[in-house]
Amino acid sequence: MVVVNKWWECDPVLFAMLSDNARPPGSPWPSALQSGRPRPDPSHLPTENPKPLPRAVFPYKTFQAEVWCISDLLEHLDSTLQSSSEQKAKYLPRMYSFGPSPDLVLAVGTAEFPDAMVSENGNVVVGSKVFMVDGHPDGSNPLSKWSDGPFGQVIDSSLTRSVFAKLVQFDVPLASNRFLAVPLAPASSPWVVADYLNVALGAVNVTDYSEYSLVDPLTAKEFWSKPRDGKAASIETTHGVIRVQSESPFLFISGIVDRFGYFDQDVNPRSHGQNTAAAHNAGVVVSWLLSRFDLLT
Repeated sequence: MVVVNKWWECDPVLFAMLSDNARPPGSPWPSALQSGRPRPDPSHLPTENPKPLPRAVFPYKTFQAEVWCISDLLEHLDSTLQSSSEQKAKYLPRMYSFGPSPDLVLAVGTAEFPDAMVSENGNVVVGSKVFMVDGHPDGSNPLSKWSDGPFGQVIDSSLTRSVFAKLVQFDVPLASNRFLAVPLAPASSPWVVADYLNVALGAVNVTDYSEYSLVDPLTAKEFWSKPRDGKAASIETTHGVIRVQSESPFLFISGIVDRFGYFDQDVNPRSHGQNTAAAHNAGVVVSWLLSRFDLLT
């Protein structure tokens, strides 16, 4: 199960997964596909969909890979709720109940790299652990009051270190050569930053992008202030919310769009180009990981 956060991340992820110029040779064409879809008219929102479908189903030799987009489950909600952790947590179980319990869950999205001195913009981080902080404790954000957590602790994956190591043993130079360059502050060279100890830091209940400059440093500070088995590798809002919905083996794939504290400089001026390129690159890695998984199962 591949779970992508926003629709504008899912579209380029699928573009990469469908392109023979980006995915590994022999990758399957989806048996079900609804990659393109109009965005709802905000003045005439659709009714709630009680039985959502994945964007695509890829029939690999030993498994089927479903690609889901969280935005698709929230289309009946007002635009102010599209980043609500509370609403995401409410509707995510509908993905997990679509079929049998997944053998592997991949959380995919764009993210910040927690280092102001190093640019990994356009590169892709892969890891297995998450750490969440409530960006609006005590329900102080009326648009998102998700309180299930757990907050302030590293949440491990049931995916073993040995299996993770085998999964990321694809041809990284060949895969990263398929990456698109982001327009702003790109990394010095394309690469996949994969480590079992990588931790996705999650600032949840944050619905206003302008708050990232304040909340992200506080999230990182809380992580760094505690004893930990892992290293901060990305900061975003949703990997952790996806993780706690299931105890299936889990990993995250973050397409990096900005340096630590540089969202306004690295993303805002050219957000479409920055986000699309990084999400595409995450989609490249998804395809190469799934092809590798096909060899192991």
